[in-house]
Amino acid sequence: MPSIQIKSKKERLSFFVNSDLSDKVNQISKHTKSTVSEIARKALLKYIDEIEKEKIEKELEEGYKANYDYYLKSQEDWKYADKE
Repeated sequence: MPSIQIKSKKERLSFFVNSDLSDKVNQISKHTKSTVSEIARKALLKYIDEIEKEKIEKELEEGYKANYDYYLKSQEDWKYADKE
C-alpha cells in the first residue's frame, strides 16, 4: 500500500539583506551544498523557536511570581512534615 504524502503549500517570501550578509550566506551555501532558501528556512525556524521559548519562559516566570505567596505558604505548611 503506497504511503500518503501531504505536501504543504509553499509561499514565497522576499526580503532584502546587505551585501555582507548576502556574501556570507552564499559562502555557507557553497560550503554546505545547501540552497540559500534552505539556509533561510532553517534560520527562520531557529529564530521562531527561540522567540517561542522566550515567551514560554516569561509566562512561567510570571506564573511563579503570581503564585509566590501560595508556594511560600505551602512550604511553611510542610516544613515539619518529615520531622518527628
